[in-house]
Amino acid sequence: MPALSIVIPVYEAEDYLPGCLDTVIGDGAGGDALEIVVVDDCSPDGSRAVAERYAARDGRIKVITTPANAGSGPARNFGLAQANGDYVWFVDADDELKPGAVERVLAAVAGPRPPDVVLVQHEKRRDTGAIETGELPELAEHCPADPSGFTLAEWPRIVDYTHTPWTKVSRREFLTATGLGFPTGWYTDIPWTYALLRRAERISVVTECCYQWRQRAGSSITRTRDDRHFDVFTQWQRTWDDFEDVDDPGIRVALFNHMVWHLLLVIGNTERVEPKQRRAFFRRTSELYRRYHPGPEAWQPAAGVTGLKQRLLAARAYLGYEAFRQVYRIAKRVNRSGQPGRPAPAPEPTASEVEASSANSSMGAPSGVGASAAQQAADESPGLPAQPTLPAPRVP
Repeated sequence: MPALSIVIPVYEAEDYLPGCLDTVIGDGAGGDALEIVVVDDCSPDGSRAVAERYAARDGRIKVITTPANAGSGPARNFGLAQANGDYVWFVDADDELKPGAVERVLAAVAGPRPPDVVLVQHEKRRDTGAIETGELPELAEHCPADPSGFTLAEWPRIVDYTHTPWTKVSRREFLTATGLGFPTGWYTDIPWTYALLRRAERISVVTECCYQWRQRAGSSITRTRDDRHFDVFTQWQRTWDDFEDVDDPGIRVALFNHMVWHLLLVIGNTERVEPKQRRAFFRRTSELYRRYHPGPEAWQPAAGVTGLKQRLLAARAYLGYEAFRQVYRIAKRVNRSGQPGRPAPAPEPTASEVEASSANSSMGAPSGVGASAAQQAADESPGLPAQPTLPAPRVP
């Protein structure tokens, strides 16, 4: 029986799958301890043919096909049912593993007390070539427990690590025993990840980089305008339903903080939510904010830009939120051009830019303009003073 099964759901990945498989098999990486399950989700392109060519050369690769196209979540479930490894790692077909990743994971699960879940460090490579490193090593430096074996209750802030399935390697018997699977729709990794972390009796981390997320234009839902981004509310509701009987205040506060950060990230990304849908998305976000707020004694808005947005959510002040966004965009143009009369074009602020602005205690706006937006927010959300609490997670 192999020690590790890598499950790769495939749909319209003909151009990327060879690069993915090359990094998985490496120079015989893992040897007989490795199994690769390629799940053809009824892809209409030549993805299956690519997988079969690799399977003909490497006996550790098997190719299976779903009964019907169902999306990456159900395809992962289908692959899990066909996997034989002690551990399972879900890898996306358009991403790549870093050199030595398989060996590092095998070493992490080979100890006398095998973990239920291993979290692995990742990096994001944008289509521009820019690389951003994941935050797992930084988080691990502040782990209040043993990073080689802990529970969610011992380290609630681990929820801030990206909720993508490809940063988790899970013990297969643990997964099957708990019945955890991916639901349908978009953002299915949210309820799966937090249900996984909640149930794990032993979690460990690998802080050396193992995975490269290749963010490509047009190939990721994070860069696709579609009404299916509203699925994020269904997935977060599923998560809270699952945590209904969890009374640990540390866990609930950390999960709430991460949810608010994530929903503000989605609505703030102009490549996701259509402008005509922004009001409805804001209102849905505000509903979840108010429903699951752990109380003012447990959690209050952060400082700076982030806290201002959070207070606008609390007040359901969509017009104030949109006014602030416009102020911020104008300020960025002025700052980048250095000529207020001739602003240079600027994209919508990214989450990292917003967080950097917050960290510097600056609104990023000309004197008086940012102050007006802040005052409007304060007027619309009385009784919710801004003060630093949990810092916002870094962008995955």
